[in-house]
Formats: sequence, C-alpha cells, structure tokens
Amino acid sequence: MYPQVNKEPSAPPSYSESINAQKYEFHNQGNIGGHPSTMGSQQPTRVVVVQAHPQTIPPLGPRSVQLTCPSCKLVVTTSIEEESSSTAYLCCMLLFIVGCFICSCLPLCMDNFKNTKHSCPNCNAFIGLYKP
Repeated sequence: MYPQVNKEPSAPPSYSESINAQKYEFHNQGNIGGHPSTMGSQQPTRVVVVQAHPQTIPPLGPRSVQLTCPSCKLVVTTSIEEESSSTAYLCCMLLFIVGCFICSCLPLCMDNFKNTKHSCPNCNAFIGLYKP
C-alpha cells in the first residue's frame, strides 16, 4: 500500500556541530515593498527609575502609636481593634476537654491572647498587626 523507504533516521547534530553552524543575520534592506524600514532608525528607549524612600513604621504594640500613614501620608495616631487569637480558642477547647469547664472561657478575656490590629483613622488603611 505505502512504498517502503529504507532510510535510517538521522541523529541530531552534536554540540560542536551546532556551535559551528551558520548564524543568520538580518540586515536592513531599506525600502522593502514600498514601505520604509524603521529597523535602522529606532530611537533609544529612555528608562526613568524612581526610588521611593522606604518608610519606617515604628514597632507596633498593644496601644495606639503615632506614625505617618503609608497610604494617605498624614501623621496620625492609629486606631486599634482587639480580637482573640486562634491560640485563645485552642486553649479554650483544651481546657474544656480536660474538664475545666468554668475556666475554659478565661483565655478569651486575657490580653496575652489578643491580637491588636492597627489601622489609619483617616483612610482606614491596614497598617499592621501586633501579636503578643
């Protein structure tokens, strides 16, 4: 049905053959097909690098701090919101399983188990989280 061809498959060229292979170069042909070529008359690209001054945020703690907001660039005293951490809930479950039913809600009331979320009162941007 199909004619058989007794041809052995050829191996790809070796590394040294591929290095010494002919290199193709493109030259500006000038006016090709009635359209002027812009290959030789390219303008150099101008790159402008702007470096922002890194803002240092003072260490956040359980209390409000005064700082420059990275979002709105105003000097503000942060508004804080406290919430119980996941370790507080784990301690509650552990105390409940052990049998201390009355003391199991105690970690939810302790300040050592609360994370403090700092935000800007002006633009409400999140600034940071303090974990004790």
